[in-house]
Amino acid sequence: MAMPGLPPPKPIPLKDRSTLVFVERAQLDVLDGAFVAINADGTRTHIPVGGLAGLMLEPGARISHAAVALAARCGTLITWVGEAGVRLY
Repeated sequence: MAMPGLPPPKPIPLKDRSTLVFVERAQLDVLDGAFVAINADGTRTHIPVGGLAGLMLEPGARISHAAVALAARCGTLITWVGEAGVRLY
């Protein structure tokens, strides 16, 4: 999403990103333009989605449409996997 008068942000090159983050039993959403994981007890953890090559969602993870759109804009791959990354969906 571009702001008036500002050029759109450039994605971080893939070679400069961290590899993967596994998310299990959390709700992923966008809060104030940032990717955030919310646990069952309400703990919020910010995830630097623009600096990741991929995000692996294990069973129990829920993701909002806004979070998927943000990951797509940043060029971050989202993969749904089985427990401990055993199967890919």
